[in-house]
Amino acid sequence: MFEFIWLELLFKPIFNLVVFFYNISPGPNFGLAIIGLAVFVRFIFLPFTLIGYKQDEKLLEFRPEIEKIEEDKNLTSREKIQKVGQLTKPLGINPIYSAVPLFAQIIVLGVLYQIIQGTSLISGSIHHVYQFIKTPEAINTYFLGIDLTKSNLMFSVAASFVFFLERVWEYREKKAVSLKTTSQKWDPLIWPAGTFIILIVLPSAKSIFVISSVVFSLIIKAIIHRRS
Repeated sequence: MFEFIWLELLFKPIFNLVVFFYNISPGPNFGLAIIGLAVFVRFIFLPFTLIGYKQDEKLLEFRPEIEKIEEDKNLTSREKIQKVGQLTKPLGINPIYSAVPLFAQIIVLGVLYQIIQGTSLISGSIHHVYQFIKTPEAINTYFLGIDLTKSNLMFSVAASFVFFLERVWEYREKKAVSLKTTSQKWDPLIWPAGTFIILIVLPSAKSIFVISSVVFSLIIKAIIHRRS
């Protein structure tokens, strides 16, 4: 059962998306294929992302009340969290909407790792290509002169940096409506640092995917802020 889910519902569809985007990219170019895959995944789950952003905007309306709770020295941290939860409960805030796109990206990254590690991408998985998708003779894994099947310091740093920008932006938006715990204050640094440690030992194609996904998020946020 698990093998069927992994192969038929996850690996094959994502593998064929990579091949499809590679075929239609100029060159063709493996780096552009990864970028196309990242943007495609974000578009698929864009409704969940937008709902998450709307929930964040609703929380801003309760900023004065939440600040009063935070400044109440008679309450413990646990009591403050409970009171904030009771205050925002009528809004119907559901963290699942924000978690779904992230979970989807984690799955894609996992499958992408399996695709890249599986030999020369095509020679070892040619039988997984759907009949309606053209099978390339070989895939050139180089992008900007860098082999995306190998780890790369520059791409890892770039991915961590854009992730840092996103976390700082999100932190500034949420710090007015969330409890200022030590972990939350360090959030803009912890996640990018962890991302760098992970990506530095993985194929740089993953860094390209992360960069593309985060830049997509920043663009969507900028559009929403401009309209509001």
